Amino acid sequence: MSTPTSAPRFIDISRPLHTGAPNWPGDLPTDFRLGMRIAEGKPCNLGQLRLSVHNGTHADAPFHYNDQGLKIDELPPDLFIGPARVIDARGHAAFTVQLFDGINPAELAATPRVLFRTDVWLDRDTFPTQWPLLAPGLPRWLADHGVRLIGLDLPSVDPLTNTDMAIHHQLDAANVLIIESLDLREVPAGVYELIALPLKLRGADGSPVRAVLRML
Repeated sequence: MSTPTSAPRFIDISRPLHTGAPNWPGDLPTDFRLGMRIAEGKPCNLGQLRLSVHNGTHADAPFHYNDQGLKIDELPPDLFIGPARVIDARGHAAFTVQLFDGINPAELAATPRVLFRTDVWLDRDTFPTQWPLLAPGLPRWLADHGVRLIGLDLPSVDPLTNTDMAIHHQLDAANVLIIESLDLREVPAGVYELIALPLKLRGADGSPVRAVLRML
């Protein structure tokens, strides 16, 4: 008789979407409401949702910052599923190569998705105004070491005051995808399996994702 295996443990690293959830200033806010209610004599509850595709935990498509870039429905789903490494960047003013000290190239290449935990954005009801940024040269260094996707527990890879999306463009040039606004407060540094599929929105520049980590 075979021994039953324990169920895998998953950690939800998504921020909730709801009416009033903080969003990028000037962007379309999230508005969810029930257009039909059983309590009002309707046959079912039926929700309606309006939002920017960059609200909450979301994936950027290259088309978001490159008019010739792939749209979200054109990206292979497997880019958003697979081994991922969580890097503890708490207390660091910038993301630098030094955060990867002690990780040899083969280990890093085996986890082509890297998630940065900062704990800068712990208040779910307030939009932050400042956060750490990628150091110059890091996007290319990550790509040269096999990284194809990064995720952050921050609203953006660029600062709130940016006007040119310079770091988005550096990541695009390095062919590295981006997931923003993760919630990593309960996640120790280590290796996991990431599952963060975007919606198949035809022609879209991004999409909300339900991001989870499976403990290995």
